[in-house]
Amino acid sequence: MPLYRYVCKKCGNEKVELHSFKEQLNLECEICGSQMEKAIGRVGIVFKGSGFYITDSKKSTSSNNSSSNDSK
Repeated sequence: MPLYRYVCKKCGNEKVELHSFKEQLNLECEICGSQMEKAIGRVGIVFKGSGFYITDSKKSTSSNNSSSNDSK
């Protein structure tokens, strides 16, 4: 089960809850009693495999220079 972070709309109080994806919680802030909403957090993304490297999209300038030197 995933962890979800909730933030109070009014005072900014944060709370972390563990529950299933399908479960909908209606949480109230312990400090001010206002409604809390799910906060969207940062997601770590790791690209693996060919085609995701910066050198794959750039044209090599060294191969162009060596081919022009060979023709001279």
